[in-house]
Amino acid sequence: RGETFVTRKITIGLSRIKLGLQKKIYLGNLNAKRDWGHAEDYVLAMWKMLQQKNPEDFVIATGKQYSVKDFINTAAKRLKMKIKWVGKGLNEKAINLENNSVIIEVSKKYFRPTEVDSLKGDISRAKKILKWKPKVNFKELVEEMVDKDLEDQKKSI
Repeated sequence: RGETFVTRKITIGLSRIKLGLQKKIYLGNLNAKRDWGHAEDYVLAMWKMLQQKNPEDFVIATGKQYSVKDFINTAAKRLKMKIKWVGKGLNEKAINLENNSVIIEVSKKYFRPTEVDSLKGDISRAKKILKWKPKVNFKELVEEMVDKDLEDQKKSI
């Protein structure tokens, strides 16, 4: 994903904050829930689809959903950053408990005009017909992204 996607914005931003290269991240709806999965799992699903005798439609997802805030909390934990959430709605902020600085703020600018609060795929058909299910869980996905972006940010110093 590109750096403007919320997941990359979080992993790059928190990595940069951890390294002292950035002070804050501005995000939109922290409560939006998404079904985030790993590209490797999805490529295997696509390959399995191509092995079918006849073309069919499948939902490829994890069947689990996590909020943007869950993503942030998991990424911060991987970076050994202790954060505390204060406020609600547009006034919600994450505070880095190491130095009591605000590191995440909500901005109306980043809310989507046609925001969908909850996205979760039903993978039952893919499980049954393709004998496929995702192998990489949410925590592993976030940790892999954080590790990669932290390493990349260290190289830029």
